[in-house]
Amino acid sequence: MTSQSTPVERRVLLYGDGNINLIDGSTIWLVSMAQVLARTNSHVTLLLKARVVSRKMLEPLDGLDNVTVVDPFEGLGDAVPPNKLLSIDDVAHRIVELDRGRRFDKIIARGFGICNELARTREFDGRLWPYVIDLPEPGAEPTPERLRDLEEIALSAERMLVQTEDSRSYMEYRVPASAGKCVVINPMIPDDLGPLPGRSAPSAGRLQGVYAGKFAEGWKTLELCEVPGRLAERGVRLSLSMIGDKIMHSVRTPTWRARMKAAVTTSPGVEWAGGLSRDDAMAYSKTADIGFSWRAQALDSTHELSTKVLEYCAMGVAPVVNRIAAHVELLGEDYPLFVDSTLESVLDAVERVALDPDLLEQARKKAMDAIDHYRMANTVERIHSALRASEARPRVTLEGGRPVLLVGADLSSSRGVHAVLHQTAGDVRVAEWDPSLKGQEQARFDELSAAGVVVVEDAGPYLPWATRRKPPGQRLVAHVRDLRSDEPALREARLEEIDAFVFQAEPDRAAFAAAFDVPAERLHHAPAPVDTAYLDRPGLPGRQFRVGVLDLRPAAARPDTAVTALRGLLAADDRFSLHVRDDLPWEVADLREDQLERDYYQALLSGLAAEPAVAARIAFERPEADLPTWYRKIGWLLVPRRRGSLDPRVFGAQACGVVVRTPAEPGAADLYGDDAPYDSLDALVHSIAASTDPAEFAKLSAAARLRAGAHDLAAGGAAWSAALTGK
Repeated sequence: MTSQSTPVERRVLLYGDGNINLIDGSTIWLVSMAQVLARTNSHVTLLLKARVVSRKMLEPLDGLDNVTVVDPFEGLGDAVPPNKLLSIDDVAHRIVELDRGRRFDKIIARGFGICNELARTREFDGRLWPYVIDLPEPGAEPTPERLRDLEEIALSAERMLVQTEDSRSYMEYRVPASAGKCVVINPMIPDDLGPLPGRSAPSAGRLQGVYAGKFAEGWKTLELCEVPGRLAERGVRLSLSMIGDKIMHSVRTPTWRARMKAAVTTSPGVEWAGGLSRDDAMAYSKTADIGFSWRAQALDSTHELSTKVLEYCAMGVAPVVNRIAAHVELLGEDYPLFVDSTLESVLDAVERVALDPDLLEQARKKAMDAIDHYRMANTVERIHSALRASEARPRVTLEGGRPVLLVGADLSSSRGVHAVLHQTAGDVRVAEWDPSLKGQEQARFDELSAAGVVVVEDAGPYLPWATRRKPPGQRLVAHVRDLRSDEPALREARLEEIDAFVFQAEPDRAAFAAAFDVPAERLHHAPAPVDTAYLDRPGLPGRQFRVGVLDLRPAAARPDTAVTALRGLLAADDRFSLHVRDDLPWEVADLREDQLERDYYQALLSGLAAEPAVAARIAFERPEADLPTWYRKIGWLLVPRRRGSLDPRVFGAQACGVVVRTPAEPGAADLYGDDAPYDSLDALVHSIAASTDPAEFAKLSAAARLRAGAHDLAAGGAAWSAALTGK
């Protein structure tokens, strides 16, 4: 509840594409999300899809004065059939109507259909927070039409909600426009949900089981009704309670629904409790020893994590679940109640814990230890942080109200700069210009003149040109990403016309001050900016054996050095692998113009052909938009000697917990940390091979994340504020 002394921070419209009269994952999420948003000092307008026939699911919202529930058929009474649902078009129309009357700050909607329709209205651009859960499974290829629709949703969205790291990875890979926008909002469980006090351990050979949720073919609920009878044949007594009243139709098996109804009412050892409120269902479930969330094999590649599984864990009810990546990450490799899609695997797992009370207790403890991250209070904190981050007001107000213009030849690596400029000054325009500028001078001059502040990201060729065309009253800022590459343009430019210089590396600032006669107050140091909060993601198992390289071309990297290091690592442990993320040589258009690079690649490929065992441990991977996802599997990143601009991707890797190694040279330790430089390839191989213990690598990974904090977006805020305003 929002107290009268706490002002409402925002108005949120919340919609979920589910029937509030039925108990299933979509309605549980909808009510939980309304509770969470209410605790973020938001006023929540909850639009329903169905007429309210039963208030069981809405009971947790009673008494919350900052939650308004909108029944779409209120006042129509019996004129509306109980099963009447709004269509997608109807929902979109109602949201537009509500928004025109109340003007919401955020529109949070769950379901592909409604998110797609809201994006098409163009009414909610920059306010839409879509939650698209019905994604194609990883093994299924999405249609071009679906990808276009997802791209349109992403372009309209301010943020995109995803349930797990896997779903964020999928979204960033399939929908490039979503990169930088995806916020992981996990399933949530009540803060006070815990086990039944004083419950005694079951006798050997006897168990109480529970299933709660919808009855559906892929959810194996029909087969589950066989389990008590089949276990009885093995001498194990299982009493199984089944909770829920949503029995789904099966298009594939038309008789399935009738068979399900018969099985749940007639199977030996099965009690059907029917539909219960969420609180009653959890109270009922607490009396069980094990809880079932058994699925068909086709669902093993799901991006989602079941709320019901988390509830079982919190109640000390050991869940019986398929062995999928999300469950292994939650419960650990050695959890004893992992099953596959076969009935025999379920019978074997349940029999094991039924005959071994200590094993059952271990499973219960693993489950209860796994769920603090999913408590509602922690979820409130994460959602509130995401909301406030999207609402941050600019730090400074620029004179004249004119925008900032960020100019560069290739701004693909300047996302962090754009973000920190937006946080600092608000209105930021981006201009990617042809480096030649031929035939474009007037158009570029008009674009330049409209800005109050111009930030030049690529000194050559734009900085000299801009210093000769700077209009009166404009402020010109040179962003020096690497002094060695930018110095020729700086010497050609009219330095007196440049109001501020922002250096990514402190040694560059000092070297510039020594070489050029520029007042010290115009020189600023702001580290290469990285959105560390967005990039900080859990690593995947085995990452300490995976070495990464970000470039293949010798002008930017030394992959031959990485291959040599791999040979040494494989001699120490055959689990190591090398992952090169770049376009392949024959895909590079200008390769034919460079004989040295062609010779280099020929030598590299010939060497690998002669060493098939080494070549088999090298993966060449394309540079897509989902770089943070790639970092999750990489443990070590080999960075070549510093030639050219600082690469913000390296600091982004550290934010993901990747450990950086680079040749020893002046300034390397300042850039990447004291443990990053190595003196020889033998030293590099030894340092990596000696750090494969998970606990040891975890320390190094944590130190990398800490190091990346120096490049967080906020770290350079003061320097950029001074550069943009001169104050």
